[in-house]
Amino acid sequence: MLLKLKPADIAGLSRNLEEFRRQITTATRDPRFLNSVGALLVSRGKQNLEDGAAGGKAYVTLKPATRRDKQRRGYSLKPLQRTGLMRRSLGHEIPGGELQLTGIDIIKHHQYGAPRAGIPKREIYTIENDDIQDIQGFLERSLKRNALLQ
Repeated sequence: MLLKLKPADIAGLSRNLEEFRRQITTATRDPRFLNSVGALLVSRGKQNLEDGAAGGKAYVTLKPATRRDKQRRGYSLKPLQRTGLMRRSLGHEIPGGELQLTGIDIIKHHQYGAPRAGIPKREIYTIENDDIQDIQGFLERSLKRNALLQ
């Protein structure tokens, strides 16, 4: 079977897609949506630090000297765990309708890696597959709240 579309059909589809894009933009700017996503990502970041891994991959192991020092002081031997300051610093803000993940300054060096400083990449803030499903749920609720989805 061959389906033929007329220019008027395509124009209508284009208008519908543009309206849907506008609705998605509105829903994703909703502070409640942004707050839900921020809380989810902060929770994931704390879990990553606790697990010593992100995305199913363990963090790069500590150098022997660092391990000895942490062991001597009675700290956890997992990377990025010493006093708990990093974990406690994780948070999010929504200034001007934009989600920003926050934490102590050193986090950015671990998140992206800083080879010249000898800091390997150890991602803290990540989005895992099950997070995507949660975010889709947040989006559906935001669309419904904004009367954009029936």
